[in-house]
Amino acid sequence: MTVSEDTPIRVAMAHMQSAEIRHLLVMDGPVLTGIVSNRDLRRLVTGDLRSPLLSGPVRSIMSEGPVTASADTPVVVAARVLLEQRIGALPIREGEHIVGIFTVADALDALLAMVDNRGDGES
Repeated sequence: MTVSEDTPIRVAMAHMQSAEIRHLLVMDGPVLTGIVSNRDLRRLVTGDLRSPLLSGPVRSIMSEGPVTASADTPVVVAARVLLEQRIGALPIREGEHIVGIFTVADALDALLAMVDNRGDGES
């Protein structure tokens, strides 16, 4: 899911809640310019959903220039980027187009699948 830089924070927050996602990509046309996480929103909102701060644009709270990976990046490499950069999401691109997002939860799912597929016969 994406929003433009001018999207009001309140609207971005509603998108994230309705889609049950923790990260939202911020675009300027076809160009990825930032990412907003639920952590960014928690820092901003202290329980008052009517706060005037929520009327501001997402560009005011987004993390600019997010680290990205290509679609052919191995899962292990992408997971290491998440750890080393201390980030929760890694936008995935094919050329200049964003095609997805790889999260810590995705990395954990991949790790568990690798462990399960070793087939040692134990459950």
